[in-house]
Amino acid sequence: MDCSSPHFVRLSRASDILLGFSYGKFYRNAYPLTINILLHFSEGCAANCLYCGQARSATIASAACRTLIRVDWPLRPLSEVVERISKITGSGSSFRPYRVCVSDIEHPRAVGILKDVVRTLWSRLGIPISALISPTQFSRKDMEELKTSGVERIGIALDCASEELFDILRGSGAGSPHRWGRYMEGIRDAVETVGRGRVGVHLIVGLGESEEDAVRLIQLVHEMGAETHLFSFYPERSTILEGWLRPPASQYRRVQLARYLINNNLSRYEWMEFDSMRRIVDFGLPKSELEDIIESGLPFVTAGCPGCNRPYANERPGELPRNFPYIPRGREIEKIKQQLHTYLPVRNSIHNLRRYLDVVSVHEIRENAVP
Repeated sequence: MDCSSPHFVRLSRASDILLGFSYGKFYRNAYPLTINILLHFSEGCAANCLYCGQARSATIASAACRTLIRVDWPLRPLSEVVERISKITGSGSSFRPYRVCVSDIEHPRAVGILKDVVRTLWSRLGIPISALISPTQFSRKDMEELKTSGVERIGIALDCASEELFDILRGSGAGSPHRWGRYMEGIRDAVETVGRGRVGVHLIVGLGESEEDAVRLIQLVHEMGAETHLFSFYPERSTILEGWLRPPASQYRRVQLARYLINNNLSRYEWMEFDSMRRIVDFGLPKSELEDIIESGLPFVTAGCPGCNRPYANERPGELPRNFPYIPRGREIEKIKQQLHTYLPVRNSIHNLRRYLDVVSVHEIRENAVP
């Protein structure tokens, strides 16, 4: 039996629990407000991003068993997924998902099949749909067809804060088809297709960039008419970067705060100051104004499309969330303040990343990878 898309799709673990396919509980009742769907093909993903559980070089044999963003994504029939979403959106319950987000993977059939899945969801559900796509395989025309099929917003997982880092981890240096220039062009295409403020660019903090690299990229994306959605790097098992360092919470908090200020036109990269290790030491705002913004807790809530909260996707159970699926208050804010003012030695630099990749013999893996 062929379990590939469009007849089958994979659900994030949180979405799988919400729709009743599997059992689980959400701390503080932080239920997912977006149903996250991932295309699936038995051949797996043709790309080879070195930190991704879907990569060709990931050592898990079955594509259906590979993880993404720390957790497994169970395979489910699309017809049943649609039926269960329909029940909770039409039940009169006070809780219902805000939207559905459909993500592609690199595959020759992905473009057409993602369009088919979107048409099915829009015709059956009529709720907002986001599409997370790769500009490597989606052209401007494809994006326009997605819009006419029901897509309201487009997401693009740039992930890396610089062209150099992008090439090392997901471009030619990784034996992968992605190119920085096409991704930049793809962001512009998406903004022109669905409009300013309706394109989300994913950025993973902790891959090897400096805080200054991240802030510069956030400013660039903002000026292009898109918004940055942040993730904190979490090592995926069986990937090349499974032994790479998680970024310290202090690093992530400062980038989170900078992202919030830039996306809300409260500050700019040019107004901020950085130390000799390229860490943020001044956010370009008066101290009292900055403190009020921190106290609000809003900069530290999950950044994504409206309604996207990705509960606990970036952290281990029991630790303070990196992306809060609710607005932090009280002791959580006090802990965030401590983190913002903590400056640790920079260990996850691009220089150390290159040394790490040499140690794990990534060059040999690249050479032996099947294109």
